[in-house]
Amino acid sequence: MDLKQFLKDNPVIKQAELARLMWPDKNNTNTKLANKLAENQGQRITEDDLARAIDALTTLGVNISKFITPVK
Repeated sequence: MDLKQFLKDNPVIKQAELARLMWPDKNNTNTKLANKLAENQGQRITEDDLARAIDALTTLGVNISKFITPVK
């Protein structure tokens, strides 16, 4: 499954927030990710982009795990 399909299948993950996490030091990150997902102007998801997305989603997964794990 590619990133575009993953985001389509999981609409609870907001594209703007994922983009912000992928490029925390950049402006217009939502536009950047939207263009890459739509392959606008020849842009595409690169291996680096995919690695950034996986890192951000892994962090989200860890946070979800902490949230649903009962406190003892």
